[in-house]
Amino acid sequence: MEALYREKLLEDFYTPAFAELSPAAFPKGHRQYVAARFAFFVLGYNTNLVKASELPKTYEDLLDPKWNGRLAIESTDVLWFAALAKSMGEERGLAYFRRLAAMKPTIRNGHILGAQLVASGEIPLFVDAYNNNMETLKKQGAPVDWKPLQPAFGQASSLGLAKDSRRPHAALLFAEFLLSREGQEFFRAVNRVPSNLKVDTPLNQFPHEIIDPAIALDEGDKWDKLWSSLFLGGKPVEKEE
Repeated sequence: MEALYREKLLEDFYTPAFAELSPAAFPKGHRQYVAARFAFFVLGYNTNLVKASELPKTYEDLLDPKWNGRLAIESTDVLWFAALAKSMGEERGLAYFRRLAAMKPTIRNGHILGAQLVASGEIPLFVDAYNNNMETLKKQGAPVDWKPLQPAFGQASSLGLAKDSRRPHAALLFAEFLLSREGQEFFRAVNRVPSNLKVDTPLNQFPHEIIDPAIALDEGDKWDKLWSSLFLGGKPVEKEE
């Protein structure tokens, strides 16, 4: 969406639902797109293999030797890596991830697959799970749970109105519905985090930040290369399947 905005392919739009949205739903400086929902990166774990009392309390705790061979990381989460490293201070953050990589975490492609492998017991700790995937499996009775580590980052799934749309009024009505309480209740029902603050969810009851999408456009190549060298053996980053 940020790329479409920069290419001037979006149109200004407005809905009264804006008044109920989280401030994090809006990009800086304009309202040509807005988040309809969020997904948060959390620590997912198998409750049969890891006791709640022994869970890491911080990212630093993941470096404890007892977690050697018990960690997994999703292979495409470059933006999470970049945001977390920058929040630590880039030099310190990169040093942290070098130590994490030295623990030889299992690398898996796909957040849903990773969550399922936590449920099966193949992965005890999934470092960068999506909370909605873990919550869905938990509600289905799987032996899984999740915990946010601070700083907790999320990604926005946004919508906007295409410039010169052939049916702008239909597009506006659809945007209005998705951002309304009725539409947002649908997202909540399938364990997504709604951006409308009037729709309550237990999936965002912790301090969190939303990753700036500009990182992907302005610094993407840099962070792709760093991620690849640390976790992918120099192979290019593939899209999540």
